[in-house]
This record gives sequence, structure tokens and C-alpha cells, in this order.
Amino acid sequence: MSSDQHKQDQVNPEAAVEKLLTADVVTLAAHAFVATFTGVKLGHTVGSGRVRRWLVLEFGKPSWTEEATYAFDAVTDEIKLIFERARVASRQSSGQLMLLPRGVQLLDAPDPVEALREFL
Repeated sequence: MSSDQHKQDQVNPEAAVEKLLTADVVTLAAHAFVATFTGVKLGHTVGSGRVRRWLVLEFGKPSWTEEATYAFDAVTDEIKLIFERARVASRQSSGQLMLLPRGVQLLDAPDPVEALREFL
């Protein structure tokens, strides 16, 4: 997404939320996974806030209206559930995300989106 598009989305938060909610969530999860876990070793953890930060980078930071906040929260949680369902990462009681063995395979996959779909 271009920086001009990011500026437009800051002016029009509904557009950013609409793009977020209509995007293919498995594709989002695969890209968020790679962005979140690249450089992380098996069994190590990262802050789950990284997923949300990636979404903001990808879709722009709209004015944080109540609707936008709930939309970003909901998609962030859906992505984390996909990580768990595919057994590529697990949520720890601390809120951290732990990289699992299948997650290492996903990071090494030539097409992370297709690999994640296969894991699901």
C-alpha cells in the first residue's frame, strides 16, 4: 500500500476498516505470521501486539474510532486463532505468541499463504 493510500485512509477511516474486513483473512494471517515471526527461533515467544502493529502498517492507521478499534481487535484475534488452528503458533497465558515446529515450516515455505491453507 502506498504512503498516499495511507494518507487517504487516515482521512477516511471507514475505507481502512472496509479494506480490513473484506481482505482474505488466511492471506492476512500468512503475511502477519511471516512479519511477526521472521528471525524468531523455535519455542521462543513474541509479543502478540506485533500482529496488530502489522495490520496498522498494512492498512494504515485510521482515526481510532470505536468502530475501527473493534474491527482491528477482531481481525487481530481472528488471525491469532488461525495461528493456533494451523498449529504454527500458540498463545501463552502471558499473552505472548510461541513459535511452534509447523511455524518454522511455514517460515521456510516458498508460498506462505498456500502453506498456511494446507495446514488448516
